[in-house]
Amino acid sequence: MTTRKCYHHGDLREALLVAAEEQLRDEGPAGLSLRKLGRNLGVTPGAPYRHFEDKDALLAALATIGFQRLRAMMLEEQKGCTTGKDRLRRGGIGYLKFAWQHPELFRLMFGWMPTREAPELAESGDAAFAVLVDMLQQCGREGLLRQTALDAGLLAWSAVHGAAFLMIDDGLRLCGTEPDPEVVGDRLHQSVWSGIARHPVSVETDKESQASTSV
Repeated sequence: MTTRKCYHHGDLREALLVAAEEQLRDEGPAGLSLRKLGRNLGVTPGAPYRHFEDKDALLAALATIGFQRLRAMMLEEQKGCTTGKDRLRRGGIGYLKFAWQHPELFRLMFGWMPTREAPELAESGDAAFAVLVDMLQQCGREGLLRQTALDAGLLAWSAVHGAAFLMIDDGLRLCGTEPDPEVVGDRLHQSVWSGIARHPVSVETDKESQASTSV
């Protein structure tokens, strides 16, 4: 005789999300099935549908959780940082760590689109991006940027996001780099910072500028 496990209203939703993340990690989005999850959890076939309308709703919930964790990891890495530059470096490392630790969830977050509006997903994605904007706005307030925070953010995010996918897809071996978030993050930060930072004018450059304007 099959044993049906009893769940309280909120418990089953949480259990489904935990099981779905495990299934996502093992089989990818194509392998996810609400009926299969319910069967594995020992509940009736219709029970999961009381919490998720369909597979898309389940994927949206997983992606939402992913963005929440990404935001939390970026913030955690910044603890103790006092300057915008250091916050940007550590925040980027947090981004890479998340992708490295949760590759399938990361792919879902950025490689899948819901078929209908998903307000919670959009909100969690915006909140994660706001962490990057806040770091760069601090750099701007400190007079460290040569461009706007949003323009600098486009370059910084593109670099870190691209490196994250290279890490989880084993692409860094092509340039002889180990997929270590700390190492990759530090190397990437040096290059990105050289492209967005306001460089101080040297004494020699300043003298040359004054000489050219006096001619």
